[in-house]
Amino acid sequence: MTAIVEVVVGVVFVIILLSIVVTEVNTLVSRATKLRARNLRGAINSLLADPVICAKLYTHPLIQLVKADAVAPSQRITRAEAEKIARRPIASVDFIEPATFVDVVLTTVKAESDQRLFGALINVVDGMPPGPERRGLRVMVQRVVSGSRDTSELRNALRYVQDRRYRAALAEIISQLDEELSRLGGATTSHTALLAGLRQVEDDRLRNVLATVLLGAETMQEARGSLEGWFNNAMNRASAAYTAKMKLLSLVVALCFALPINIDTLHIAQTLWEDPAQRAQISDAATYSLQSNALGDQVGGADADFRASDAEDDAQLEDAVASGAAIVNQLGDIEALSLPIGWSLQSLAHLPAEHHRRSDSSNLWNYLPENNPDSWASLLLTKLLGIAATVIAAAQGAPFWFGIVNKVVRR
Repeated sequence: MTAIVEVVVGVVFVIILLSIVVTEVNTLVSRATKLRARNLRGAINSLLADPVICAKLYTHPLIQLVKADAVAPSQRITRAEAEKIARRPIASVDFIEPATFVDVVLTTVKAESDQRLFGALINVVDGMPPGPERRGLRVMVQRVVSGSRDTSELRNALRYVQDRRYRAALAEIISQLDEELSRLGGATTSHTALLAGLRQVEDDRLRNVLATVLLGAETMQEARGSLEGWFNNAMNRASAAYTAKMKLLSLVVALCFALPINIDTLHIAQTLWEDPAQRAQISDAATYSLQSNALGDQVGGADADFRASDAEDDAQLEDAVASGAAIVNQLGDIEALSLPIGWSLQSLAHLPAEHHRRSDSSNLWNYLPENNPDSWASLLLTKLLGIAATVIAAAQGAPFWFGIVNKVVRR
């Protein structure tokens, strides 16, 4: 390899090792703060904006985003109670299937309207004596509730009800139900029951969104597809917001390592350019790590998309210890390269102003104006540029730089 290529490989190799450290720290922070789950909860809060529906969604057995007892879809709770539930400690859940989200939301919206529309009908049938008559009526009532049948089948079956009291009660309830359904738009359908349930949604925006989707769809399948698309769009925005947060965190973490340790990309590149032996040594180390796939394994492990889970505390502690060990190992690998990193503080007052050691960017003494009036400003500016280059490069992630150095070495 030419000198320029060796310098590039050496510098990128250091950046990759630092990027792995940054990723491991990001993972620790993400686990400790449950950042993904909090991001998901924030996105759903913005999407639904109705605290009661949010509380029932968060505690649903299929989701369980917060650590609280499940709130039944038909259970009545106040806004204050719902907000209190939503503020409960968050669980380690960072992903919800779109179909599951739609199922829970529609069930929640529809549950109260089902009770209001069909509760009396269900209660009368359930109060009948056990037997084939009650079982048959239950099946017909369930068809009405689900929207797959209108009330005509149930009305026609009343002539076969033996007990006059039940027959009269059911006939009166069915008449009231037909009247209520006519006000909602006609025969009973799953759309109709849902539209009735929308009356209970407090948030105007959410109510309008759901009503628009339901009224614009010809079938329930179309409505579900539209709602899933609505949810996916919101999750894409949430994912972009999460990526931006992690990018900012990467910049902060990279700065927290690069500045105290003095990992200066420009200074490292200059040193490698001026020292052929060290340049060849680091280039050989990078090439060996690539060819042995050791570096690829480290990059792949650090870049694995972290997904929180309901692991036991002991397992989470083991993961944290493993990440800590990986950070220490990577920092040890960087130190083992014998690069010009780290700081020193040594007085050079006895040396003339033009002495080359007055330009040593690793010596903090040189940055004090009274100690080095001729070059402290340019030295500081160069150092800031070198540290900034390191921070920005490390924040791009190890896979980005691994792909570049892999192409350069293997060409």
